[in-house]
Amino acid sequence: MLFSEQFEISRGGGDDWFDPILDEDTRLFVDPFAIFKEQLGFWSDTHRRIISHFELCFHLIAEGRLNPDSVGYKKARDLLTFPEPKELCLGYTDKGTSGAGSARGYARIMAGLIADAVGRGLDNIDHFEELGIFEKGIGADRISDTACTILKPRLIEYTQTVAATYRLATENHVVKSGQFDDKRQRLTDTMAKLPTNPFTEGPILLVPQRFLDTLPAINKDDWWHALENERLRDDMSYEVLGSVNKKLIVEAARDNPGFVHEWASIREADPATSYDLDADPALLYRWDPVSKQYVAENPIELPDAQSDEEFFEVIETVVEQFKLFIEQQGGWDFLWNGADERYEDAVQRLFKGIAKHYCQANGIVLDREVELGRGPVDFKFSNGYSKRAHLEIKKVHSGKFWHGLEVQLPTYMKADEVDDAWFMAVRYRDTEGQIKRIEKLPEIVREAAERHNRNLRYVLIDARRPPSASVA
Repeated sequence: MLFSEQFEISRGGGDDWFDPILDEDTRLFVDPFAIFKEQLGFWSDTHRRIISHFELCFHLIAEGRLNPDSVGYKKARDLLTFPEPKELCLGYTDKGTSGAGSARGYARIMAGLIADAVGRGLDNIDHFEELGIFEKGIGADRISDTACTILKPRLIEYTQTVAATYRLATENHVVKSGQFDDKRQRLTDTMAKLPTNPFTEGPILLVPQRFLDTLPAINKDDWWHALENERLRDDMSYEVLGSVNKKLIVEAARDNPGFVHEWASIREADPATSYDLDADPALLYRWDPVSKQYVAENPIELPDAQSDEEFFEVIETVVEQFKLFIEQQGGWDFLWNGADERYEDAVQRLFKGIAKHYCQANGIVLDREVELGRGPVDFKFSNGYSKRAHLEIKKVHSGKFWHGLEVQLPTYMKADEVDDAWFMAVRYRDTEGQIKRIEKLPEIVREAAERHNRNLRYVLIDARRPPSASVA
């Protein structure tokens, strides 16, 4: 459900706030470089606020002589602890709006890297900014958490302005790390009147849409998106280290021999760009209103799902309804971005949007990417403990297509003690390889079911682009 739907308002031409999905995290992040571009108005001093925060951390570590046991170093480590601002409903989490965030482990890493930077500066102050303070593992989402945590007082004020403009109901909420305590020099919780998210019962924070960009896909084989994480990490390191007053920081630690470690070369920041929410090329956002509209316009009667037979009938009907949406109601268009097919998780999001609205009316819980010890199954249906089933989605041309059917899905079922599952094969093209796989699919499904002693079903979704009307 969108924020605007919950509060029954419509964004006007002068509104710049992002309309978040309240019951799902949208895989977008707040790009600090988009905020840094603001030269005038409400957000114009945010660059200085972020740099000042890190500058304080540098001073505390330098004054503590780079000693991890010193009071200053420990205070800096606390200031470098940036929990995920779940009030924004952004990030990687697809099972709600509460993700991992940047925990104390990452704060220790950053504090150590800041100590390295100070130590390096003792010997060569000119190269102070050439040491990264955002290590591998600290990606776009955690850098976003960093900026949003430091800027939470501004986000609170911004959201309250929107709430006042539309006369929205607000409640007193505790906002984690919502203010900076000058006396104790640490982030503390604060109380603020904000709109309430009915799905989390916590506060909602809004952010301008122009500050958002897409998160890199979580895919170890996708080197390009891994590079994008690295570039943002390096850009942020360069921005912070190049902006703090390195001379004063180094002078504070000049009586310490410093620790000098190997350092990574980094690059200057590229111009900031924002994610195009209207085009939504990765289908990160539109899947929710699109699927909700389709379900509202295509109501279906489902059994009560009290018996096992009815439970599986509901799932079968929902799967068939998704197939109908893609193949006959134009849904295929949402799986393509022009001439390019979208990532597999676009299918997952669209299926979840269609399925969850049908399932909710029948008391069936639909969870996406449930971790089962051997990896996450795409979907798990459940109605109590005794009625459970899995569903796995794979593109027909995926290099892991047969592995997903013959090994991956049965392994998840065994780990979760589930006997029933659906394998959804999504076809995009007419290549010879895809045609052969489709022909073999019924036989391979039957063999896998017999080999693993499980009830496996399959469904083929035709997501091919229809031929142009101009083609004879």
